[in-house]
Amino acid sequence: MKPEQIQSDGMTRLAVCVVIAVAAVYAAEKLCAGKGYPLWEKYGPWLTENKIQAIAVAAAVLYGASLALWPAEKKPSVPPEEDGFSPC
Repeated sequence: MKPEQIQSDGMTRLAVCVVIAVAAVYAAEKLCAGKGYPLWEKYGPWLTENKIQAIAVAAAVLYGASLALWPAEKKPSVPPEEDGFSPC
């Protein structure tokens, strides 16, 4: 696999994680607001005031989990070109 393809795969993975995090934050706000859940009562105000930070944290957790579940392909090691010279 080409190095450009590997980098593109990583960016695609990150973009998907961000989209899922945005959806999760807004869904949590819509579904949990006003229901009286203890966890929401504790963290809900912070989430509504700091949506960007909450999205960033959720995206980072999702990205780490995705790397743990589906490891990224490693770059193929390219052997150095030999030009006829070998060090002693």
